[in-house]
Amino acid sequence: MTDKQMKIHLLILIFALFCLDGYAQRDTLSFLHITDSHMMFNLENYNKDIVLHREYTKDFKEGNNRFRQFMETTPLQTGADMIIVTGDMIDFYDAETAGGDALAYQIEQFARFLGQFDYPLYMTLGNHDVFSYNWGKGRVVPNQLKTGAARASWIRTFDCFRDGTYYSRIYQIGETTYRLIFLDNAYYQFKKAENVVNPYIDKPQLHWLKAELNASQEDVEIILMHVPFTEQSALPESNNELYAALTSVPSVRLILAGHYHKGTVMEFPVSGDNKITQVGTDALVGGSENWRLIRLTEEEIQVSLIGREEDEVKISSNINDYDTRN
Repeated sequence: MTDKQMKIHLLILIFALFCLDGYAQRDTLSFLHITDSHMMFNLENYNKDIVLHREYTKDFKEGNNRFRQFMETTPLQTGADMIIVTGDMIDFYDAETAGGDALAYQIEQFARFLGQFDYPLYMTLGNHDVFSYNWGKGRVVPNQLKTGAARASWIRTFDCFRDGTYYSRIYQIGETTYRLIFLDNAYYQFKKAENVVNPYIDKPQLHWLKAELNASQEDVEIILMHVPFTEQSALPESNNELYAALTSVPSVRLILAGHYHKGTVMEFPVSGDNKITQVGTDALVGGSENWRLIRLTEEEIQVSLIGREEDEVKISSNINDYDTRN
């Protein structure tokens, strides 16, 4: 090898190391938050009354087109690193056919739809993602009696659920470690006598969550889930175990949720002057512009206005600084 060739190889090596180091020391991670797309596929196979109710009474007939419009424009426009969907990706897991049987292949059809787009995507389950629909007394009757089968199908079909329907991902941004915790609070059909205040997660998931929250004293946690907290569920007398777990540590800074098809920003006290900010994004089924851009930097979490890149909320990522700045 000549001296000139050696110099060229050395320059290539230095450039490669520089690029790798630049990636490792990235100063921003960004993702798009969407929720409640309520996609439906091959509706000709289902009870026509159920279809008419969901397409027209709920005005969900444009859901598939709006998701496609979003995927074809917004990720490229914003330059986001990934997409996070907080539930109700599909409108139902299975539903009654014209012959009275149950047909379940909406999850597989949704996977086929996403296969058209080469973009990193993470999800949490929503109540509709495990719903079964029947028709009775002139209306759609939803139940969650097949939640176990629905969850198994989501795990089998999507890589983000390879460890189960609740999981976490860790990202290093400069000197700040972010832990994104994806919860499964899809089940919510409790009887009044059970005195369960939603949002709810079961005991195994609750123990896992507490372990995640206490895994490090240095990281900043962001919670992704479908059903958000309300003022009622945050009251001490509600005895909501999920709320108690999340407010037991000062490092939970942001909750991103959906479910109510509203764009909201709420703050919940932790202790003293500490707060958790909960942000809801409006439903994608209602418009392809219903998204938020979340930017994670070493110093702060930036949450955009719906459908715009300008910030609505900024939250400090400093472990010793719990002030939220609107």
